[in-house]
Amino acid sequence: LGNMYPFAFHTSNTTLSDLSHPVALTTLLFLVFTLRSIKKLLLPKFSSLGRRLGRSAHGPGWETTHPERIQKFGEYVYRLIYHSLISVYGVLYFWNKPWWKAGGTKHLFLGLPNHDVEPGMAWYYLVQCAYNVDALVSLVELSFSWTAVNPLCYSSALEWHGGDKLKKEKNKGINKTNNNGTTHNNHSNRPPKPLLWTPFFRLTYSPTIRGDFREMMAHHLVTNALIFGSSYYRLTRIGSMIFLIHDISDVPIDMSKLANFVKWKVTTIVCFVIMVIMWLVTRLTIFPFVICKSALLESYEYLVVQGHVDPALYEACYLFFYALLGCLVLLHVTWFLILLRIGWTLVSRGERHDYTEHKSGEDQGVGGMNNLTKVD
Repeated sequence: LGNMYPFAFHTSNTTLSDLSHPVALTTLLFLVFTLRSIKKLLLPKFSSLGRRLGRSAHGPGWETTHPERIQKFGEYVYRLIYHSLISVYGVLYFWNKPWWKAGGTKHLFLGLPNHDVEPGMAWYYLVQCAYNVDALVSLVELSFSWTAVNPLCYSSALEWHGGDKLKKEKNKGINKTNNNGTTHNNHSNRPPKPLLWTPFFRLTYSPTIRGDFREMMAHHLVTNALIFGSSYYRLTRIGSMIFLIHDISDVPIDMSKLANFVKWKVTTIVCFVIMVIMWLVTRLTIFPFVICKSALLESYEYLVVQGHVDPALYEACYLFFYALLGCLVLLHVTWFLILLRIGWTLVSRGERHDYTEHKSGEDQGVGGMNNLTKVD
């Protein structure tokens, strides 16, 4: 035990930075468990804060009809704290690193695969990987819900196989007029359609599912594949750059959602503008035209021609990493188009719909985390 601390925090090595190594993998699992435990402890407190702010901003009784938004408020407080802290650490730690200086991207590949990994880099990678694994698990938890099914009852099976036809017949007229002249949407009271039915449980979409669930799931899968792949081949320098630009641009996203929740209209708009600018600078400029450009144009030169990487190994792996980087670029462009749609709605109608949470927007007559009524 006496040698573990110097090894973990004062010795440059490649053991902790290689997530396929049993020591690193065990440490990663411990960090995932630790982060989830901290999150489980803090989220109720953050949600309680959101409940109080929701009552203040939207009036009494709001919390009883919007429990999913209170839950998401707690999630975004947690995200904001994490992204802020890890961004500060990243900026301070990588401030003088040569690969962050102008024209220094060749240092992303120089010395590979023989250079050691500093303890600060190894732990940065471990914590980031633990957070991204937890984020993937949390996305699944927020997106799906399951209910137990009595295997001796067949009502659920009948609903799964034949109930949809009956529902369609009952809901041919989607909007019906009540006695008081108001319209009622029959879909609002329908139970969610099961995604999967078994004799023991039924899987459905959760009310807290994101509007960009598919994009976010793809992003998490690609990100985790890049993390494990880059750690195995010691591409931690380029991986750390990708981490940092994502974390920095995530801070105004989280702030915008939280400000919108409490109806701080000016703050929401300011955060939204900062978010768009940061997205352009980090994810649509630095990422494709600095990081991806270096991977495409400099990696072969410094890894194979001037380095010691076997050309056969390079040929076997480069398409895998290029494909993942290309997927991230496409996802960044997709989300930027969603941001432009949010901005156009804000300018043209004076309303803010968060289409990352709800694809079709929300009823602007109901206060909520993701909608902003008329802009002052």
